[in-house]
Amino acid sequence: MGSDVSLSKAVRANLLSLQNTAGMMDKTQNRLATGNKVNSALDNPSSFFTASALNSRAADMSNLLDSMASGIKVIEAANNGITALTKNLESMQSTLRQARQDKSFQTKSFEVSDNTVLTLNGGQFDAASQISLADATVAGIKSQVTTASATPYLGATGTAATASGAGARTEIVTNGAIANGESFTVAGVTITAGADVTDAGLATTIQNTLDLTPGMTGKYTATAGTGANAGRIIIETVDTSAPAAEVAFAVGDRDVKGTTTFNYTAVSGAITVGGQTINTGANFTDFVSSLEANKTAGGYSVVADEVTGNITLTNVNSGANAPSVTGIPVNQPTAAATTEFDVSAYTTGSAANDEIVVDGITLDLGAATADADALGTAIAAAINGNATLAAKYTAAYDNATGLVTLTDDTTGAGRSAATITSTDLAGFPAGDFTQGQNVVTGGATQTVGIPRAYTEAVEAEKDQFTVSYGGKTADISIFAVKGGIGGAAVPANALEIKNWQDATIASVNNQLANQGILDVEAKFDDNDKLTFVAKTAEAKTLAVSGSDAVALFGTDGVHTGQAEKSELNATKTVDKFVELINRDFGGKVRASNDNGKLRLENLSTQELDIGIDTAGAVQSLKVDGNNVRANLSKQFNELRDQLDKLSDDASFNGINLLRGDKLKITFNESGTSSIDIQAKDANGNVRGINASNLGVDSLVAEDLDTDEKIDAFLSKLSSALTELRSQASSFGSNLSSVENRQSFTKNMINTLETGAANLTLADTNEEAANLLALQTRQQLSSSALSMASQQDQAVLQLLR
Repeated sequence: MGSDVSLSKAVRANLLSLQNTAGMMDKTQNRLATGNKVNSALDNPSSFFTASALNSRAADMSNLLDSMASGIKVIEAANNGITALTKNLESMQSTLRQARQDKSFQTKSFEVSDNTVLTLNGGQFDAASQISLADATVAGIKSQVTTASATPYLGATGTAATASGAGARTEIVTNGAIANGESFTVAGVTITAGADVTDAGLATTIQNTLDLTPGMTGKYTATAGTGANAGRIIIETVDTSAPAAEVAFAVGDRDVKGTTTFNYTAVSGAITVGGQTINTGANFTDFVSSLEANKTAGGYSVVADEVTGNITLTNVNSGANAPSVTGIPVNQPTAAATTEFDVSAYTTGSAANDEIVVDGITLDLGAATADADALGTAIAAAINGNATLAAKYTAAYDNATGLVTLTDDTTGAGRSAATITSTDLAGFPAGDFTQGQNVVTGGATQTVGIPRAYTEAVEAEKDQFTVSYGGKTADISIFAVKGGIGGAAVPANALEIKNWQDATIASVNNQLANQGILDVEAKFDDNDKLTFVAKTAEAKTLAVSGSDAVALFGTDGVHTGQAEKSELNATKTVDKFVELINRDFGGKVRASNDNGKLRLENLSTQELDIGIDTAGAVQSLKVDGNNVRANLSKQFNELRDQLDKLSDDASFNGINLLRGDKLKITFNESGTSSIDIQAKDANGNVRGINASNLGVDSLVAEDLDTDEKIDAFLSKLSSALTELRSQASSFGSNLSSVENRQSFTKNMINTLETGAANLTLADTNEEAANLLALQTRQQLSSSALSMASQQDQAVLQLLR
């Protein structure tokens, strides 16, 4: 039994050394056999797992190399297609140039006399054309368009709402708010209101002050508006081309416009402002952008502070209520809205009944308002005595403070301050009424607008239209003559009309010239109608279009002139026909003298029919078309068909960039780096490359009738070649990027694998030396064990 055997200390130590040495030799021999010093996590966990991760990433990137290689082939296939398309387009160019150089047009010769009438049909003629020497001379007709009205043209006529004059206007909306002694400026001139602060009285004060100011006499007219313009003082420029007068109050326009204020944090769900649906979007910027996009239709302006999130909407209409907002709760007033009227300064009543207007309702205060107390009592009584107003407000007068207070008796969001103006209460403009409305914080806060005095600018009336001639256009604006608007059809002063006409013609002709139309001029005819006429007789179209064109020139604002045909210089009959035909139909046919006969050359690919009527004897001839050019048009179309076929065949592995397919190449193992390659036009729009998208149309034989038509097609082919070269450059750039990334990926794989190898591979030289050392150690251990065993055998000597 092993446990009964006792080994000496020396033997036991030598055996243990041999065992250790054998184990180390096994490990060294395994490293030499596998080439790795780390073969499992037991050898070195950190190196093993790090190397495994590096090798895994290298393997993933190696898989991407296959995708890159395939992508490169797709791009190369597309480039091959573009190369073939380029050569095909060049062949098409060659075909057209060959057609342009070919002049094998067919001819016919025949006799003519002075009374011969020729009829040409077919070829380049869209309709039959007759030619006779009797029609050789034709007087020219100039293109001309004239205003259609039977009355003289005096400029813009305006509309019922604005027909207070022809010039630009500044309109003061008074609202009874300009007080006695108040100063403001008109065109830089200080105006001080007098005792009469009615609209008519203020207009008279403005007019008199302007007329007495040096340099301002006759420049403006000030009148009180009537009808649709009631409640306004209209200050109009006499010179209809001058701007409106600038009006400024001491503190600017004093109109208070209704506002709604809220914070962005209150925005949720469906929101409407001024009846317009607002897209809340994903953030503050989106919401404000939607408000801005709808502000014109909603009738409000926007002020937004992204830092605080506060948004204020203001009604664009003067004195209007706050913009309506749904979806955001409106703050509820903590107390009823109030309006106060201080009458303590009132000392004298009026001869006639005093009146005050509350929320548009006129109240008669009677004539017995001799002092402040009487006035305050009368105001309170009038309001409380009106059924409509009493249903909403309670009015009270405090003789200690001199205040008349109107309290809104409604509750919640319906509370609002009253709107008060005085119409016959001297010394108390609307500015003396104060309004208050206490609200809690939180949602939307609304401020009711208070209509006081403010101004509005109105542009001068003017006719606007566009004149077109010879491929050019000019936008024209014409102001009115003073008095030629509203009720007066014609100014009383004939000299005023003449001066206005001269200024208008100079202005319009300058507008024409400045916009490139030099061969048309404007003038007034004998009936004082505005006329546009070409300076020379040409077969060009003069057209008037635009907003006011039909109203001014009717539906016949287009006229085409006719070029003048001069007398023939030739003396012989045949030569006369040659000169006439080449002058009027050159480019369609070519005429020449063939030994006393008229020879016609058909400059077309289509057959030309010639009818010859000489004193009732009719002869018909046919002239063949240019068959060479006709056949070249067929050759061109066959080459064009190849464009689409070449494009369809330029695919690799099912992807065709020329057909508009998208090639996506991923560059890293996480997919965060990639490139999308697709054919695009000059504007970046995705499109396939084919004949249609390149703008290359198929031909019919007639398209090669003239050199000009051929040149037009050559120009299209040149543009198509430019597009192809641009696309080839784009694909070349993409290819360079992919190849560069492919090279980068290969180097990265090598780096990763080398790094992993450095962590796991064994140094064979080192391991071989280790093995030799271990073998030596093993031999020494074996010798030591042998010597130790010999000591144990010494006991046997005693038994001999």
